[in-house]
Amino acid sequence: MIRLILTVLAVALSLCAPARASQVGLGLESPDGKVKATISMDGERQMHYKLTRDGATIVDGADLGIVVDGVDLGAGVDFGKVVFHDVNDKYPLYGGKSEATDHYRSMELAVKHISSGQDWTLEARAYDDGFAFRYVVGGEGKRTVTREKTTWRLPADCQIWFQTNTNNYEGVYTRHRPEQLSGKRTLGMPVTVELADGSYAAITEAALFDYSGMTLRGTKTSVLEGVFEDDPNGFALEGEIRSPWRVVTTGPDLNALVNCDIVHNLCPKPDAKLFPDGIKTEWIKPGRALWHWWSGGRRDFSDVAYERQKYWVDNAAKLGFEYILVDVGWEHTWPTDTKDKWQVLADLVEYAQNKNVRVWVWKRWADGVTEGAKIVGIDNPDARRDFFRRCRQAGAAGVKVDFMDSESKERIDFYTDTLTDAAKEKLMINFHGANKPTGESRTFPNEMTREGIRGLEYNKWDRLPRKHYATLPFTRYLAGHGDFTPCTFNPRSLKGTTVTLQLATAIVYTSPIIHWADDPKFYLESPAVEVIKNIPSVWDETIVLEGSRIGELAAFARRKNKDWFVGIINGDNKRQQSINLSFLGDGDYKAILARDKMGEPTAMIVEEKIVNKGQSIPAEMEAGGGFVAWMTPVK
Repeated sequence: MIRLILTVLAVALSLCAPARASQVGLGLESPDGKVKATISMDGERQMHYKLTRDGATIVDGADLGIVVDGVDLGAGVDFGKVVFHDVNDKYPLYGGKSEATDHYRSMELAVKHISSGQDWTLEARAYDDGFAFRYVVGGEGKRTVTREKTTWRLPADCQIWFQTNTNNYEGVYTRHRPEQLSGKRTLGMPVTVELADGSYAAITEAALFDYSGMTLRGTKTSVLEGVFEDDPNGFALEGEIRSPWRVVTTGPDLNALVNCDIVHNLCPKPDAKLFPDGIKTEWIKPGRALWHWWSGGRRDFSDVAYERQKYWVDNAAKLGFEYILVDVGWEHTWPTDTKDKWQVLADLVEYAQNKNVRVWVWKRWADGVTEGAKIVGIDNPDARRDFFRRCRQAGAAGVKVDFMDSESKERIDFYTDTLTDAAKEKLMINFHGANKPTGESRTFPNEMTREGIRGLEYNKWDRLPRKHYATLPFTRYLAGHGDFTPCTFNPRSLKGTTVTLQLATAIVYTSPIIHWADDPKFYLESPAVEVIKNIPSVWDETIVLEGSRIGELAAFARRKNKDWFVGIINGDNKRQQSINLSFLGDGDYKAILARDKMGEPTAMIVEEKIVNKGQSIPAEMEAGGGFVAWMTPVK
């Protein structure tokens, strides 16, 4: 793979001349020339930026700036040297596609804060599908970032989709105009923007390391401002300060947003010492898992008993799944008079390996009470390393780490340290009770998934809105993988959906380790069991199909090798949908189709037929219904 880095321009700009600062504007265009960003400053020497796509405004005259030790470094500035680069690269990825494209034009703008004399750099990148920038402030010693002046001034007549649970990002997305939002409402990124011309944008952050996570806040205007909700008094950093990237992705349709690679592109490559072959490092293996907590979760922990776990192993093997997850309770119920929990875990691992199944285990991040039991956490570095070492010695494949419930600087450091320590023991990680992803899995490919999403667990005690299912692919999943734990066929848990919609979520939602929620007996008894056995956890290609609309319909075609899968999630209204198969390759395909049985949410119609790319397939869907197809080339 060839990476081309071409320095196309390096110019020094002197603003010491008497020209007004408001006349200064530095432009940056994407490789295809459609996305254009302008960095400027007003008459008060306050920095701003503007972003357009195909001439349409996405962000207009929004503020730039970072406040370090009480000094706003974006106000009262001079611009200095600016250097431009072109970069065109590709790299492997686990998720909705097997290869990411990292093609951009970048700008490094030297900035001097006049009164303090502080020099710093604004780094910016323009992609064909978005724009990103960050602040780099040189220096030594400990300094405090108290806030950023970063804002997003959105155009008139746009609407935004967001959720307000910024504790663990398990909120329901709703749509509002920015002007309706007061400063009392904080919005968890990503925030998806529907523009008046029918195109889209999304606001999020990338490469959140050694920093506090940002949320957005309304101002009762079209301006959204960035805040550090979990570090309201600021946070201390040592040496050079590098903010996460502030990202706006954009495109003419939902397919462009879903296929955007920017969040991962902005993160560093994996450390070759930890991951000698990147995501292809031999112990990093995507796959499908069964787990007991969702369909059980008894307070007496009887469903996590060692002997009961053999049931999950046996059925994972029947389904061809690669993993089981042993959730909360194993540490307390497994020790016997003759064996401690690690010896029992090693016994289960051996039993599972004989059936080509591997074992994950659950762990609380810090001391606390879960399901009524006191649990020792792994926030202490020595305790964490010891726990991971023992997991590796017992043969575990990975650890689900739970209940962080914050994105403070301290908690972000815990994420990074956990991934590093786990990699040293060749363990994969799944974060629950977590914030949104920001591309960390490129740098640490042992992060296989994370929660930060209102998933199917809520149907244990509440009810997910039908619209929520059709909203997630175009909101939360724009940030990266999400452990929704999909697919129930249990009639008591459908709660306004059909079994076909539930099956479709396993195709539409992206998670390199996908935890199927229900008791496996429901899957094995389903007429769609052969489809279930063959739905992969990672994909080579993804296409968002025509007719998709946020909150109403999520229609996806995904390819793995030569097989194509279609998953459609319908919202609140019954619908007739025609699925154009033009994405298929040449020749005939054997198709297994799963449809709603109208009026019977617990049943689906499964049929087999021969199809080709010149055809369309009709699909009638219930409110809260769906459609699934698995298409294999006829040899």
